[in-house]
Amino acid sequence: MFLTLRNKALGATLRVDAPAAGDPSVFARAMVSYLAADNQATSVLLAVYTNSPAGAAPRPFHSYIEAVIQEFEAAGTPLKDAWLVTAEHWRNLLCDSEAGCCPPEPLDSITDGHLNAELVFRGSSYQKTPGTSYAPFTGPAETAELIREAMPAMFAAELHTGRALWAEVLGRGDCPDPEKAAELLACFQRPDLRDAMFVNVIDPQRPNAEDCGNLLIGEGIAPDWNEVDRAQDVARTLIAATPEGYRAPLLTLIGWLAYLKGQATIAVEHFNLAIEDTPGYRLAEMMEELVKRGTIAPVAQDAATAYKRHR
Repeated sequence: MFLTLRNKALGATLRVDAPAAGDPSVFARAMVSYLAADNQATSVLLAVYTNSPAGAAPRPFHSYIEAVIQEFEAAGTPLKDAWLVTAEHWRNLLCDSEAGCCPPEPLDSITDGHLNAELVFRGSSYQKTPGTSYAPFTGPAETAELIREAMPAMFAAELHTGRALWAEVLGRGDCPDPEKAAELLACFQRPDLRDAMFVNVIDPQRPNAEDCGNLLIGEGIAPDWNEVDRAQDVARTLIAATPEGYRAPLLTLIGWLAYLKGQATIAVEHFNLAIEDTPGYRLAEMMEELVKRGTIAPVAQDAATAYKRHR
């Protein structure tokens, strides 16, 4: 995770998956180009998260970090500091581990510190899990049949019928009764209607998803992030009421909205869950490929339009 500094103030945050292979210099230049969106940045911080024990790889991704140091220095925003963070420890990533001057420190030294307490007091805290674990369906056995029965009518109806139902549910912000829920889930099984319902989270007035490629990749939009959060919350609630085999559209919706927020890891995890639920689910496959290329939504690169959590 990269964080820009504007002198002593934090600026933009960029979270990316560690590269599995490739040219370190290409990776480093991509990071510089992404963070260049913060034109007030004066330096950069880096945190590398891993599940490996603190001593397993003292300086993981060494060639990539060296390339990052070089490229950010050349760009005029030098890497000011970097840390390795495991499940139990953290330590400085730039110091020479063989010199023994930067031993691993327990995470408690951060979580029990005065600074963390101050951040929590001011309303800032970390989320231990990204919310990508969903329990198996335990609802009524006839739910799948209700969805199948609703599908012919929803597939034959005009798009505005499903869009209106989706708008009604989003307006209430909760899960509808079982019959309405079955109708809504049937709507999500129809690809053109599903796409319209997706884009209506960002632009409620769009009658369909035609010519909305830029919107889908997050270009030229300024979302109401409160509505985006509401849509994700509703989709998560609906998943609990949805049998396996019908969850892929909802999982893809949550992943797509996470992508727009700049939360690539959460997005990919949801796309993978969608593909597990419905093998070959094309929309999730395409979105997963887009994010795995390192693409960051343009809306997330602009400080004026990037996601801001509401209070």
